[in-house]
Amino acid sequence: MYERDDVDRAEPAHFGIHPEAFAEERPDPRPEEAKRMGLSRHTEEGAVLYFASSLDRGKPAHRMMAWILLITFAAPVIYILLVL
Repeated sequence: MYERDDVDRAEPAHFGIHPEAFAEERPDPRPEEAKRMGLSRHTEEGAVLYFASSLDRGKPAHRMMAWILLITFAAPVIYILLVL
């Protein structure tokens, strides 16, 4: 691995993510279990969880997005069950 001179070294190094990236402007909507497991919006699974947790059920566009997510994740399971 090589060192670059134009980038500050992250302390501590979280897989190349700069420490300032962890500073949150708003409260963290993640469940406590996700926080304990280390799922943040910087991981693949954590990003989906963070996005889904930030949806507001009072807004119609957010409700539509929640239905789209439900269909997206449930469709492969339903398809597999139909094929069996």
